[in-house]
Amino acid sequence: MENTKEKNFDIMKLCLYLISLWILFFMLIVLKIDVSLIPFKVNMSNIVVFVSCNQVACICIIFIILGGIGYWWFADSLNNAKNLPVVILECESVNYENLSFLATYIIPLVCFPMETDREIFVMFSVIVIIGCIFVKTNLYYTNPSLILLGFNVYRVKTNSKKTFQQGIVIIKGKLNEGESVKYLCLSDNVYFGRKLKNANTKDKK
Repeated sequence: MENTKEKNFDIMKLCLYLISLWILFFMLIVLKIDVSLIPFKVNMSNIVVFVSCNQVACICIIFIILGGIGYWWFADSLNNAKNLPVVILECESVNYENLSFLATYIIPLVCFPMETDREIFVMFSVIVIIGCIFVKTNLYYTNPSLILLGFNVYRVKTNSKKTFQQGIVIIKGKLNEGESVKYLCLSDNVYFGRKLKNANTKDKK
């Protein structure tokens, strides 16, 4: 049971990483897609020609879709989370870390040459390696795509006496001290949260 839970968390981290690369994938689609081959008349031969001539763009589209499925999974998992809500005692925005991610990883990868199969292989190998590092080091919360979707990242302290005493929380909208948050643990110090409206929870976990 515990192994299954850890695997689910690893999949969630991977999905968050894919979401963080949405900007990169979108830019690569714009740069690499051959719009003249878009199959306006849908049949198998047209689709095969389009995919074979737009492999990079198609891979990016698949990754965007997988990230979207992961986003839906987060929302559903959070709705079913069994943890009691916590009250935020202190919070500090760390959204600036998303700009570092954008400048350090996204922009250089957009400029990566992808004229040959070898260069394309190296490009996606770099993406995989960075993803492994981000998942292992719990830095996947640096996610500029979520910022564009209205999420914010905060370093918080709560009134919990056990599990969620302090850490990083990813939450939709602004977060203020005194607000109650329902949360889903993604790792030892990173949480996916949702504010509870009109809640007066005094959690004493």
